Amino acid sequence: MKISLDEALSLIHKNIKSKEPERISLWESPGRTAAEAVFSQTDNPPFDRSPYDGYALKASDTACGQPLEVIGESFAGVPSDKCVHRGQAVRIMTGGAIPEGADCIVPQEQTDIKDGFVVVKKPYSAYDNYIRRGEDFRRGDMLIAGGTKINAAYAALAAAGGNSDMLVCPKIRAAVISTGDELKAEGEKLEYGQIYDTNLIYVSMRLEELGVETVIRKRAGDDMENIKIAVEEACLSADIVITTGGVSVGEKDLIPKAVEAAGGQIIFHGVAVKPGMPTMFAMSKNGVPIAGLSGNPFAAAVGFEVLIRPMLASLSGDRQYECRRKEAVLLNGFAKSSASMRFVKAVERGGKVYIPEAQGNGSVRSTAECNCYIEVPQNSGELKTGDRAVILCL
Repeated sequence: MKISLDEALSLIHKNIKSKEPERISLWESPGRTAAEAVFSQTDNPPFDRSPYDGYALKASDTACGQPLEVIGESFAGVPSDKCVHRGQAVRIMTGGAIPEGADCIVPQEQTDIKDGFVVVKKPYSAYDNYIRRGEDFRRGDMLIAGGTKINAAYAALAAAGGNSDMLVCPKIRAAVISTGDELKAEGEKLEYGQIYDTNLIYVSMRLEELGVETVIRKRAGDDMENIKIAVEEACLSADIVITTGGVSVGEKDLIPKAVEAAGGQIIFHGVAVKPGMPTMFAMSKNGVPIAGLSGNPFAAAVGFEVLIRPMLASLSGDRQYECRRKEAVLLNGFAKSSASMRFVKAVERGGKVYIPEAQGNGSVRSTAECNCYIEVPQNSGELKTGDRAVILCL
């Protein structure tokens, strides 16, 4: 019995247990997702500092233009130990700690220096050109929210806050198994009745695009024992196993039987979604989710977006795996109605979406040329030009 997409998603989230997050060095963090908020361990900057090369002094001394005695120097990382009094100044460099007693920084180009004395060319006010301790953020401030995708800037922010590592969502390792005696590897010579195995490439590379490591890629043909062994081996080294083909009702649709023979439990087999109705979800005896996608290229692609991505989100605790949906205005219509939910290949630009004529489920070219799928609700009838539609962004 086919279940709705919402029911399928509910069963997926109910049965898949998230892996534990892992703590890694900031150097390893770009591309990963923060599993919890990152807080500052220190003020930034950790001291009052200068934004310019120039002189640290008392602002009140600049009103009359009198020469000020230069009593020391403050370099970045080598602060001065002098206290600035009336009539005095400390030579300071960009990033240098502002010495005690000084309340403003005068840029070098606004001064004249001679015989150890500096003359300021114009008056300044207290705290001009003065970067205060904690001006950027304070100790205890949240720097990065949980669920944030880490890039170079976020890693630098965490480091500025005194952090050397962070807790991130775990990496997922996947195994991809394609079935079908008709399948040949790319570049091999095709005999009559054979086709190239595009699903193995598509699913594996789509996983890689999302940051999932593919640890096994294998063709198992249409042999029951080969499929069973492939599934068993995959469940020992991968966090999720994805198969393509062999999930319908034909004589050689062996995935459900092979999964059960390997000790797996089928949670559902059949989802009321076109294309991809035969999609299967099972759990192995050691708790590894097994997803059986249709062998039809577009059906496999749709199944990946609407079911595999939520599985990855459940496994990792990283909601960024979820497919992004948004609304767009139809530039043309789609006449075919459907008693169940349907997904249609489309191209979206600037909030407007075009539906190509080529919608064949086996067309690899039309799938490659689209950048979204239109989600057509159950019993919605014909789509018309100007309608607003929900699209899945790829």
